[in-house]
Amino acid sequence: MIISLKPLFDDYPAQQVGWGDLSQGEFVDRLDHQKAVLIRCDEKPLSVEEFGQLLVGLNLGSYEYVGGAAPRTIVPVMAGQDIIFTANESPPEEPIPFHHELAQTPTPPEYIFFYCDTPAEEGGETPLVDSTLTYRFVKENHPEFLEKLSQYGARYTRTLPAEDDPSSPIGRSWKSTWHVKSREELDAKLAKVDGCSWTWNDEDGTVRFTSEAIDGLRFVKEQHGKNYVYQHTFHNQVIAAFLGWQDSRNDRREALRFGNMEKMPESVLQSIADFMHQHRVLHKWKKGDIMAINNQLIMHSRNPFKGPRKVFASLWGAPVENPTIYQPNKIPAELGYKPLNPEDPLVFGFWKVAKDICANVCYNAIKAGYRRLDCACDYGNEREVGEGLARALGDGLCKREDLIITSKLWNTFHKKEHVPLALARTLEDLQLDYVDEYLIHFPITMEYVSFEDKYPPEWHNMQGKMVVLNHDIGETWKAMEELHGEGKCKEIGVCNFSTQLLRQLLSGCTVRPSTLQIELHPENSQQRLVRFAREQGMRVTAFSIFGGTSYVELGGATMSESLLQNKTIQDIANGKNKTPAQILVRWACQRGTLPLCKSSKAERMVQNRDIFDFYLTPSDMEKIDGLNKNRRYNDPGDFCEAAFGTYCPIYE
Repeated sequence: MIISLKPLFDDYPAQQVGWGDLSQGEFVDRLDHQKAVLIRCDEKPLSVEEFGQLLVGLNLGSYEYVGGAAPRTIVPVMAGQDIIFTANESPPEEPIPFHHELAQTPTPPEYIFFYCDTPAEEGGETPLVDSTLTYRFVKENHPEFLEKLSQYGARYTRTLPAEDDPSSPIGRSWKSTWHVKSREELDAKLAKVDGCSWTWNDEDGTVRFTSEAIDGLRFVKEQHGKNYVYQHTFHNQVIAAFLGWQDSRNDRREALRFGNMEKMPESVLQSIADFMHQHRVLHKWKKGDIMAINNQLIMHSRNPFKGPRKVFASLWGAPVENPTIYQPNKIPAELGYKPLNPEDPLVFGFWKVAKDICANVCYNAIKAGYRRLDCACDYGNEREVGEGLARALGDGLCKREDLIITSKLWNTFHKKEHVPLALARTLEDLQLDYVDEYLIHFPITMEYVSFEDKYPPEWHNMQGKMVVLNHDIGETWKAMEELHGEGKCKEIGVCNFSTQLLRQLLSGCTVRPSTLQIELHPENSQQRLVRFAREQGMRVTAFSIFGGTSYVELGGATMSESLLQNKTIQDIANGKNKTPAQILVRWACQRGTLPLCKSSKAERMVQNRDIFDFYLTPSDMEKIDGLNKNRRYNDPGDFCEAAFGTYCPIYE
């Protein structure tokens, strides 16, 4: 039996897989990138028993349904007696507004599945809307509302009956909502929740409950293995409560407050609801259809319907760790290395930043929100970066432990006696006791040039010659391991290394490299090298993400080679109302790398960071990936011979 998997938020074609061949890893990857998928068998409608088999076979974490408003009925199947239940059993004439499932609770499910046993005669669709798209609308049109929701969160107020009330769309009882049997048991349970409140009505046994302040926005970071998501979402139940929490016990206009107890403005809520309706994706059910939704990224609803309709649901948590899912090699915890997938993937770089403005550029970058800063001895401006750092820390823009500062060992300092001298000079210039990362800049060893003669040493000696030496890079690495052991660099890594050089380094090292920094852009995507590095537990930092843009003034590229001018990039940017630069930064994030950006303009710094309120669909990514032609701009095999008469290739 063959099933098809069709993305619901992209024109990407449906893919066919054999029944039982949909692995956990493939499913998780799809839901991270495609957000919602329709699963259908064209040979025959899938049965509810087959639905249960599919769910259990994915090996997802179990999820207990606690805190929902709608009544539910368990639908037992052989795969599990309590994994499937009826979807919201509210009256058919009642629309169910858009919501993230159980967003009014601290730990919502990651995945929702719906199965259609009997489609309605008319209506009954399950509309979907992109939560990141909604976030962006609110940010651009109602910034004050978004700021309050971010600062204070949301409180939800609802009156619950003692027994389930099937006549109400929010008629679930307090007994079934919290899985208790008595008032005393519920009192004891709620007393353990900080910030919530409740009052009992002795006449009818109802309870009026106001939740603690719950985050109304979420920044969904990397989720699973190689997948980088990094999207802001409008992750809440406020529109569902505003439009749908209405019955004989509840007034929907009294259901919502900000966390500071200020009432949410109805005009803003209605504006958001209208936007969701205008941008919904509709799916017409067929018998046997299965819809899988990433509940962190997508909101769902239900249209009114006529005639019988049976749609079942199932809620699940994060994937259970499984060897079939992408599992990068773990760096031993005792090394103190930071996670493979950082909280913030964006890096600010200082290559070619002029000395006279560098201190201010550094200060403004930190002020704009950058916390990963990329420096190097060879950039010739570490002293000025240090001045900007000192001012930013002194002004309280952040703490030192909030920053991840990278520097690099230059080619002339590869011998073991020179490595500690080079780092000491970098630390002195940066005004730091340690750097977070210290990387070998190039796998090229050159003749030593003393600080007194020239600093930075650049690519040539005092006679203007580039002198390359035979040297075991393993000796350099051992010296860096010693500095790591002394706490002068929290992590050590490499730049511009090939797969074979990485293999050689990994085969003999005691401390594994934390990071590989390489030239990465759509015309030089280096997919195999990126995959290998990440599978070995390394973060991959991408420099020159705009292609030839930074090399025009150096004579290494023409303006036509700037990816900011590329028609494919511009077309995607226009379609999303973003800049070509933002598209390229987003592309680098979504493929699992840390993009390195730089600008001397404060407004451009902020703009380059504004890439978390949209995403590139699989079709977008495929178009951009198709630009690859293995074009390098930073290649010593080219520029060293042209500039210094020394042929020094490091790439094949």
